Amino acid sequence: MHLTLAHKVLLYALALLCLLLLIGPILWFILLAFRQPGDSYGAAPSLFFTPTLESFQATFVNPGNNARQLLNSLIVSTGATLLSLPFSLAAAYSLSRFRLRAKQFIMSWYISLLMAPPIVFIIPFFILMTRIGWAGTYQAMVVLLQTITIPFSVWLLKSFMDDVPLELEEAAQVDGANRLQTFWRITLPLALPGIIVTSMFAFVFSWNNVLFPLVLSKQQTTTLPVGTISFFASTGIYWNYIAATAVVAMLPPMLIFLALGRYVVRGLTFGAVKG
Repeated sequence: MHLTLAHKVLLYALALLCLLLLIGPILWFILLAFRQPGDSYGAAPSLFFTPTLESFQATFVNPGNNARQLLNSLIVSTGATLLSLPFSLAAAYSLSRFRLRAKQFIMSWYISLLMAPPIVFIIPFFILMTRIGWAGTYQAMVVLLQTITIPFSVWLLKSFMDDVPLELEEAAQVDGANRLQTFWRITLPLALPGIIVTSMFAFVFSWNNVLFPLVLSKQQTTTLPVGTISFFASTGIYWNYIAATAVVAMLPPMLIFLALGRYVVRGLTFGAVKG
């Protein structure tokens, strides 16, 4: 079917409109971070202004309260991702390779954890962490984030494990390799794109989570998304500071996906073509 010039123009116009609707608010927020503090409260802010780094300097340099929160977010998100990988890999490999009677129930249980409202986990975990003296610590948030990262990682990793040919493992076992050696030397290298993609999403989910750190953190361990909320004060809303912290909070996930974007493509197409 050949499209006429009018149809092509209409399609491009609709695509451009959808793009503006999706990316317009983000661009507006980025511009807000570079405005003068007084320009944030105008009824109709101008598109043309003299950019300034005053908001970034106030939030991350002097007094720079959000600089510590940025480091806290990196610690918590990286820790949650690294902790979830060994458990997720072991569970995904077991569900993919072994015949388990309760396999369907286990997979349904994992997906139910993702569908459950986060508040379900907050109260019992808060009581537990308070009793063992972990309330307000990094490890409390890292452990609680496993309720998100592990179920998602198991579901995603299992699909990648399923696409690794079982015949390769059987051939390695015929040559004398045991189950652990085939897993380490055959399955993991072949599923590496999927492992990287899973780790990327686990990091982003942990990075963007607000509720868990909001309840379990204290001033020294508050993460950056929670720190953004602190600018909603009784004396007013500091939109330029909120925009500055939000722009910085978007950078790590964006940089990760830009640096490792090729693995996302490989991961999405992994196993799409069978030999």
